[in-house]
Amino acid sequence: MKLGLYTVPYLYVAYMWLVYRTSRVEELGFRPDRVRAELGRGVFALWHDEVFFVAWSFGKYRPDTLASQGDGGEIIAKMLELCHFRVFRGGSSSSGRRRSVHVVREMIAHMQSRPGVIYGITTDGSKGPVYRMKKGAVAIAAVAGAPLCVEKTWCRRYLRLPTWDRSLVPLPFNHIVHVYAGPIWPSPDGNGRRRLDALCAEVEHLLCRVTAYARARVEGTPLPDDWLALFPPAYRQEMARAEEPELFLSRP
Repeated sequence: MKLGLYTVPYLYVAYMWLVYRTSRVEELGFRPDRVRAELGRGVFALWHDEVFFVAWSFGKYRPDTLASQGDGGEIIAKMLELCHFRVFRGGSSSSGRRRSVHVVREMIAHMQSRPGVIYGITTDGSKGPVYRMKKGAVAIAAVAGAPLCVEKTWCRRYLRLPTWDRSLVPLPFNHIVHVYAGPIWPSPDGNGRRRLDALCAEVEHLLCRVTAYARARVEGTPLPDDWLALFPPAYRQEMARAEEPELFLSRP
């Protein structure tokens, strides 16, 4: 573990520096720095397949995150801190549902206790199913009264890892695009099950549209049918058109 702690985070930072140094990078839409400046705080929903990007690409916005206790958490926390995240450490409860509830409560409490907190949450993690949104990010935003935004990163040249989400690993000399959209505001009484489900569906819909647009922007169309088939059926036809979504939403 000690060897990993003093090698893996630094190797990651060095590699991602090379990738971004040699690539054309676009950032479109309602970025985290604007969300913090204009709205005070926010929760960004993203897919797990871009987890390799997250530490590097989000780090410049000084976001907050939670890292679990244990050896793996130590390595992840070190990597995130090198990338300028503000890391707080979670508890060590291990059973699946109990752990998930515990993490959500800790993140809500952290957001309510500090100004300017920005979270980026992989909404289909940590075990999938891929491109199916879970309610953690929405629950945190609804209880904390924070706006929700979505983000998708795509690049022209990448490798895919043999993981459940087929995570993208960007290559140097690339074209990378980060697309942000939002905000979506929870209603003041948005903690009921129906309201939470409706909010989750709204965020998932926007995230799917942004995902298709980000990929089409760097790879062009048509988008691969086998990839579109991984998303909820209700959104596939719209995603296939890969039209630019509204990136700046007005508050209702």
